[in-house]
Amino acid sequence: MGALSWIRETFRRTPAAEAAAGTSIAPPTPAQVRRTGFEYGLPLNIQNTSSLTSATSERQQVLAQLHQAYMSCNWVSASVDLIARTVTAGGLQAVADDDGTGTALVTPEVARLQRLMRFTNPREDMVQLLRCVATDLLLFGDAYIEIVYLLGEPVALYTLDATTMTVIADQHGEVSGYIQDVDGVRTAQFDADQVIHISLDAPRGGLYGVSPAQKCLLPVTAWLFTMATIKECFRRGDPPRLHVDLAHFQDNDVQRWREQYRVFNLGPKAVGEPVLTTGGGGVQVLDQRKVTDYLDADRQLRDQIIAAFGVPPAKLGIIETGNLGGGTGEAQDKTFRVNTIIPIANLILEKLNFHLLLQGFGITDWHLEFQEIDYRDSKVVEEIREMRLRAGAYSLNRWRAEIGEPPVEGGDTPIFMERTFIADWANMEDLAKSFIVKNLGASAQQPGSAPQDPNDLAPPASGDGPSDPEDGPGLSKDAAQGEPPEEMWDDLYRRILNETLAGV
Repeated sequence: MGALSWIRETFRRTPAAEAAAGTSIAPPTPAQVRRTGFEYGLPLNIQNTSSLTSATSERQQVLAQLHQAYMSCNWVSASVDLIARTVTAGGLQAVADDDGTGTALVTPEVARLQRLMRFTNPREDMVQLLRCVATDLLLFGDAYIEIVYLLGEPVALYTLDATTMTVIADQHGEVSGYIQDVDGVRTAQFDADQVIHISLDAPRGGLYGVSPAQKCLLPVTAWLFTMATIKECFRRGDPPRLHVDLAHFQDNDVQRWREQYRVFNLGPKAVGEPVLTTGGGGVQVLDQRKVTDYLDADRQLRDQIIAAFGVPPAKLGIIETGNLGGGTGEAQDKTFRVNTIIPIANLILEKLNFHLLLQGFGITDWHLEFQEIDYRDSKVVEEIREMRLRAGAYSLNRWRAEIGEPPVEGGDTPIFMERTFIADWANMEDLAKSFIVKNLGASAQQPGSAPQDPNDLAPPASGDGPSDPEDGPGLSKDAAQGEPPEEMWDDLYRRILNETLAGV
């Protein structure tokens, strides 16, 4: 064991260190959490910011390609816009950590936080800003928010262009600031606490994240070529590929034939026009029209692109009948929210809660969250409420409060409803005992015997001793099976005497 490890283990076990760790609530300082390992993708020796900026020139080219993909491929833009709109659909709200008791107070810090949420900057509101953040995350893998401080507290938030931002850090990944370089002339430098940097996961770590759009650049490129081919086919009327033998034609005649072919046989208006040759020239079709194959390739590439973003086809208006494994619309919506929307929303909220609430305003008993929107069908919602009311999970007044109706007298008592009876849960124990007496006790109790305990579900045993296990319906000693038992002389005498006396 090295000296450093021995010191760490020794002082870790001291009562003073344990007591200090147990009573300290302040977060550690940056000097206390400095790392030893190195960060992937950073130069060996970083002497100035220019070397770090030049090291990200390749990244700038990739970001430019991603922006072009967003502007050219409608499936990329549709997926990014759908996720961004869904994440921010309910708006941002500040919620107290009071477990629903309503005891949290709106302190002056919380009031100033709410003011910042209502007025983010003169040009954007909070929903627009967060929608831009989600768009940059999905397209570039990183999003940046500028914080404007006044008297030590945030008073405005602005979005920063992700393609012009560079993170300033040392070899260990310790961030010291940010630089925005727009065109080599307009530059701005920010401290580490002036920018909220949100990044997606990267396979090897690093200062920047990897976006879904970057992961699907290959199918996006293939889709662009496919659509260009389809456009050219339809522009020229989807003509078949021909082999034309012009026999003894001279060069001038061949050139004239080419020009006439373009005029009379290419273009949407020339669809169906025959190819005519003279002088023994022959025409042979090499392959048929392949627009159907191109459209199939378009659909395959489309599915690969939207799968990279985690968007089900139904959310983009793609309805395919008989699609095995696609699931219902509600199942696709739930998968979309759990696998795509909630991870993006939580990633944004974690950064906002830390930089704005904890560091900006010093608020520890409130948090930010996106308001949820009930996307279910209204009939499904009402059926669920009715089942909860019938089972006693809801009271009538709670149901009426959810639909905006005033409470009624006696509506706070939960009830249990069946087709044949209604009972409140306060008398459920007596009701259960009465069912037991009715179904078991009345049939098993003998006349003149003591009342049977309703809690005793075992039927009383008949006779003095235990019953024969073979004496039952369908068993070997069942009295209802076989011939009746032979009548004894005493039994015969009693029967004859009783019949005689009855006749008298």
